[in-house]
Amino acid sequence: MAGGKLDSRQKMINMMYLVFIAMLALNISKEVLATLGLINDDITASTRDMTLDSDQKYTLFSDNSTNEYYRLVAEFTPRIQRVADDYYAYVDGFKEDLMATSENGYKIARENKKTGVVDSIIDYQTMDKSQYLDEMLFVGDEYSEQGQEYVNRFSNYIPKLQEVLDEFIAADLAKDPPTDESPSYGQYIDFDFSLLKDLEKRFAYEEMALNREGKYLPYLNYHFEGFPLIASLSKLTKLQSDIRFVENKILENMLTTISEHEGGISANTYQTLLESSKSSFYTGDLVDASVVMGKKDANFVPSRVELLLNGSLIVEGRDFDIAGGGIKLKKRFSRPGSYKLTGKLFFERNKIEQSVDVAQVISVIDKPNDAVISADQMKVVYRGLPNDLSISIPGIPNNKLKVRATNGNVRRNGLKFEAIPDGDKVGESMRIFVSGEINGSPINAPGQDFRIKPLPPALGSIDLGSLGKFDSGTKINSAYIDAGIIAAKFPGDFDYDLNVEVTGFTMGVGNRSSVTVNSNKINNSSLLVSYINGLNSGDRVSVFNIEAKVKTGDVVLDGIKVTDFTLSIK
Repeated sequence: MAGGKLDSRQKMINMMYLVFIAMLALNISKEVLATLGLINDDITASTRDMTLDSDQKYTLFSDNSTNEYYRLVAEFTPRIQRVADDYYAYVDGFKEDLMATSENGYKIARENKKTGVVDSIIDYQTMDKSQYLDEMLFVGDEYSEQGQEYVNRFSNYIPKLQEVLDEFIAADLAKDPPTDESPSYGQYIDFDFSLLKDLEKRFAYEEMALNREGKYLPYLNYHFEGFPLIASLSKLTKLQSDIRFVENKILENMLTTISEHEGGISANTYQTLLESSKSSFYTGDLVDASVVMGKKDANFVPSRVELLLNGSLIVEGRDFDIAGGGIKLKKRFSRPGSYKLTGKLFFERNKIEQSVDVAQVISVIDKPNDAVISADQMKVVYRGLPNDLSISIPGIPNNKLKVRATNGNVRRNGLKFEAIPDGDKVGESMRIFVSGEINGSPINAPGQDFRIKPLPPALGSIDLGSLGKFDSGTKINSAYIDAGIIAAKFPGDFDYDLNVEVTGFTMGVGNRSSVTVNSNKINNSSLLVSYINGLNSGDRVSVFNIEAKVKTGDVVLDGIKVTDFTLSIK
C-alpha cells in the first residue's frame, strides 16, 4: 500500500483497513479493562473474607481479656486494629474520590435478557482515562498535597505497626523475663514478630523507581501517572488487601503463640507427672502410680477457687494464695497423716466459666532427725572439667549407685563423683540420672539438670617472680620485662583452683610491629628483647592473642580464653 499513485477504490480499501485495525485495538483495550475490573472484584471479595477472619480474632482476644493468656494481647490488639482500619479507610476514601469523577460513578444499567431483571454494575470498560488520578496526585512536575499524603501513609504503615509490636514485646518481656535456664526468652514461649520483615516487602518504598527504559521516576509517577483509571483502582484494591493481610498475619501469629502457651504440647509448657492414689508408700506396698502429662504454666491464674481440706473449707490469704501457675498452699499441719485436698478451680473461656476438679492427697510425716546434704554449686558444671558431685539415695549404699548423664559423663572418685560435661555443650544442660536397688526393687531417681557454663576468662599478666605480677594498667620498669614470663590466672571468685599454662602470645612494643612467641617466655624472641631494650618512659607494651591450656588430673583443656593487657613504661 506504500507503492505509486492509488485510485479512489484502493484508497477506500486502505481506509477500511485502518478503521478495522483501530476497531481491533479498541476491542482488545476494552477486554483488558474488563479483565482488570474482574480482578479488582476478586481481590475485594478475598479482602472481605480476610477482614472477617481478623474481626473474629479481635473478638476472641476481647472476650478472653480476663484470661491471663490473652490479657496482654487484648490490651494491644485494639491499637493494631486502629492502625490498620485508619489506613484502610483512607485508601477507601481515595477510591471513592476516583469513582466520583463520573456523574454516575461509572455505573450502567444491565438487563437480564432471560428474566428481564435490571440491575446496576460498574462499567470498567469506560475507565480508560488517567487524567483524573493525575490531577489528584500531581501539580505540574511535583506531588500535590494529596499525592504527598498518599506517599506518607504508604511508607509509614509498617513502622506504625512495628511501634505497637515493640511496646507489646517489651510488656511481654517484663511480664515473663529471661531466666538462667532460658536466657533468650522467659520460662515460656514468647512472641516473635520477625515475620514482619517478610511482610513489609509489600510496602517497600523508594523515592525513585527504575522503569523499563532504564530511567528513574518518582514513586507516584512510576506507579500511577498515565495509567488507565481501572489499573490504578485495582492497584489501590490490592493495597487494601495487603493492609488486611499484614494485620491478619500478626493476629494469627499472636493466636498461635497463645495456643502454644495454653494448650500446645511442648517441652516448655508440659511435663510428665506421677499420679497415684497416695503421695508416699511404705516398703512392700504396691505402687499403683501412673505417668501422665501435666501442665505447669505461670500464665494460668484461676478466676476463683473453692478448696476443702478433709472436708473443711480453706481460706485464700490464710491457707493458700492464688499465684501464677495455680494455687500455692501455705498450710501448717500439727499432726502426721494423710490429708485430702478437694474442690474446684474456676476459669473463664470466651466469657463462659469453666472448672477443673481438685482431688489430691497430702502426706505429712514427722520431721526426721538427720539430713542428706549435697553441695552442688548452684547446679552449675564447667565445660570439660571434672566437677565434684555428692550423690546419694537414702537406703542405698554409695557403691551400689549407678549414675549416667547426657551431654557428658560421670565417673566415680572415691565416695564422690565427678561430672565432666562435653566441651561443645556450653549453654546447654547436663542431665544426671541416679538409680539403684532396694530389696531387689529398682529405684530410678528423677534426672537433675546442671547448667554447662564456659570457664571464665583468665586474667593475663607479666610474672617477674619475686618482683610480682604486672597486669593491665600497671607501670613496669623496661629493664625487667625480658626476664618475665606471660602468666594467666582465673579470677579469685572462681570456684576451682586451676593452673593456667600459657603456650603462646603476641606482644606489641611501642610502635614496633607485633611479635608472636610460641611459649610463655618473653626472652625466647631476640627480636622482642631488642624492641624492649629501646623502650622509653611513657611507651606502652601490649600483650594479646594469648593461648593457654589447663591441666587438672588427666584432663587437659585447650583454648582457654585469656584477657589482653597493656602496661606502660616507668
